[in-house]
Amino acid sequence: MPVPSRARVLKSLSWSLPWLLLVCQVQSAEPSPATAVAVDGIAADGPGCAITASRAGQVILAASAGLADLDRGRPIDGDTLFYAASVSKQFTALAVAQLAAAGTIELDGDVRQYIPELPGQWGTITPRMLMHHTSGLPDWLMLAAMAGVSDWGVLDQAGAVGLVTARPDTAFAPGTRFEYSNGGYLLLAEIVARTTGLPFAEYVRRHIFEPLGMRDAFFLAGQRPTGAAVAHGYVPAKGGFQVRDTYPLIGGSGGLMLTAKDLARYEYDIEVGHRVWTDAVREIMWTPAQLSDGGFAGVPDGLGYAGGLRVGERNGQRVIEHAGAAEAFRLQYLRLPEHRLGVAVLCNRGDQDPIPRADAIAAALVPAGLWTEPAVAAVHPGEYVDAALGLRYRVPAPEGDRLAVRIFSALTPADGTMQMFRRDSSGGFIAEDPVRPIRLRIPPGGATLEVSINSSTLSLQRSPH
Repeated sequence: MPVPSRARVLKSLSWSLPWLLLVCQVQSAEPSPATAVAVDGIAADGPGCAITASRAGQVILAASAGLADLDRGRPIDGDTLFYAASVSKQFTALAVAQLAAAGTIELDGDVRQYIPELPGQWGTITPRMLMHHTSGLPDWLMLAAMAGVSDWGVLDQAGAVGLVTARPDTAFAPGTRFEYSNGGYLLLAEIVARTTGLPFAEYVRRHIFEPLGMRDAFFLAGQRPTGAAVAHGYVPAKGGFQVRDTYPLIGGSGGLMLTAKDLARYEYDIEVGHRVWTDAVREIMWTPAQLSDGGFAGVPDGLGYAGGLRVGERNGQRVIEHAGAAEAFRLQYLRLPEHRLGVAVLCNRGDQDPIPRADAIAAALVPAGLWTEPAVAAVHPGEYVDAALGLRYRVPAPEGDRLAVRIFSALTPADGTMQMFRRDSSGGFIAEDPVRPIRLRIPPGGATLEVSINSSTLSLQRSPH
């Protein structure tokens, strides 16, 4: 496969703002420390990543490595379009926040004033609950998977909304719990469309992407993206990689296509421009949820959930972040607001974890010692059991940063199913399987093993035998 011949290209770009972009290929002779971290371990002849970092709205690092199209040898660069998966949610929330600040949407009103056909037995659900994942609505992607769907692109907006609204009740009383749900963000996009009279993708284009100068970004509206800039997604297969462009083609919970340069322009408005990121919008976007009893509504790692963003403290710093994962795309958007630093990692390979890469870039760009690595949890080999579910996890000693766990249940073969995990940014482990992002956390002492997907967690007890 062809590899770009120039090792390093330094050029000024005539963007809407006077930014400097450094495009650095993997074989760069003398890259900066942050650039070296950004592209570390990414092969030039496989799928890869585009990376950007901004400080106070100005681009201080832009790097890319790997290929957007393996067959054609087309390299990834700052103009490559990636499927953004759940990084899309903050843009859906931004549209809702913008309309709420203008008085068009009432964040604490009943969603039925916008979608009156919703089931009456759901109880009162507000747009704010949808935004914060406290509504109790089901996840439409999970419902589709249970219905046998293997390519999310076969469902249109009406079909996806129909999956959510067909359920006669919610998983819990609205406002009483946090449970991550793509169903809530699907309905938020529907509310935007109904209140503005514009298709969701068109509203966001006119009122968010164009004012921000995000000239390449767009929400999908039922059609697969085309053009030379679009990256294919890849998953490992038989010693190589296989194309896996299986993702939703509708906006709301996902559906966004964007480039690394688009996210740099987004950062500029947060820090400098304030054309979309007004004070009123910022307050909505960065204020995490509270439950109806006044308690904290957070994800398992302790961060709160705000407007399509996780907010809290991690690695010794205040963070604002959100990851995105489709079957073959992995992204991480990270902000350290006290340093006015934003980092984005966009990858087109399902076996890439962008979170530790973004963390490493952040560590290279802030004063030494301020961004501290999480403690690595000790692994206690043995079997961990949930007797009620007939579930066993056989955990060996790790090999480096990888852990080979054998899982036994009534649904596995007699000799179990092998699942490979690797260490993640929290000091635990995440499954390498791009379809089932299972996380393992091992509390001190090794008496239990916490197994989670999104906000659902099981605590398995260590067997004495």
